Amino acid sequence: MIAKTTTGSDFEGALTYGAGKREGKKKEPDQASLLIAINIIPGNPRSMAQQMQATANLSVKIQKPVWHTILSWKAGEAVTFEQKIAAAKRYCELIGAPVKRHQVVVYEHLDKRHAHLHLYLNRVPIDSGPALRTDNNFYRQPAIIRQISQELGMLPLPERRHSIKDLNPAREAARVRLVQALQCILKAEQRGGIDWFTQQLAKERIAVRFTHDRGGVLRGVSFEVNGVALKGREVGYKAAELRQAFTVRSLKSVQALGLELDAGLAATKPSRGGEGVPPLAAGKTKAAKKLGHS
Repeated sequence: MIAKTTTGSDFEGALTYGAGKREGKKKEPDQASLLIAINIIPGNPRSMAQQMQATANLSVKIQKPVWHTILSWKAGEAVTFEQKIAAAKRYCELIGAPVKRHQVVVYEHLDKRHAHLHLYLNRVPIDSGPALRTDNNFYRQPAIIRQISQELGMLPLPERRHSIKDLNPAREAARVRLVQALQCILKAEQRGGIDWFTQQLAKERIAVRFTHDRGGVLRGVSFEVNGVALKGREVGYKAAELRQAFTVRSLKSVQALGLELDAGLAATKPSRGGEGVPPLAAGKTKAAKKLGHS
């Protein structure tokens, strides 16, 4: 058994896919079925998504409350209905989201040669307690799956897949180096935009490639370190995070410019009884205020 996890913000879209009803990816009625629904009234994807979103709204911090894990078994491996249910519940418990506290929806897909489940968790618990954390889940999951396999008598993971370091030491070294470089660069107070970001990485001998949509919005990012290609999501820096970092910096620059203009004009303001600010300077004052409050 193996697990693959992603997070998101759209409960309805996630559950619609789980039910096999997403447009363009629809499945036959007998290829997707609802296995369990916990702390939620079973129904269609929309009704269950509304219930989960209502719970997620209890938290103002969690922007991505959807936790989607695919639990897959080897082709030809016999897995009983009871084992699937037990594996899903045990996974929730070991990952830090016991079913007593979290809403869980599990669909089974039968369109592949191997058995696999789509497990949807609400990271925000029903008791208003701490939400399920997402840090280090990539590294926690192999040990969790191994434990579940042993407990339920399932086939264990191959020995070579117990650790990503054992699987590919060069890739792990490149990942660590990239993470350290990104953390250092993005902490800089005087950081600029994408061009500046690219130049800083080049100094570390790290290549970067951006993908934009037709509107010019940054949608994807990938890196190359010592000949090893890594996607942004593999190191915790997706395009969305970088886009936000650049946007925040740009807004600060605009606000700083407005303050500088205001300060400069204040220095040239005549003393009481003077003739007032010249028309051109007055126009700059309005522009500075607009920049400072945009």
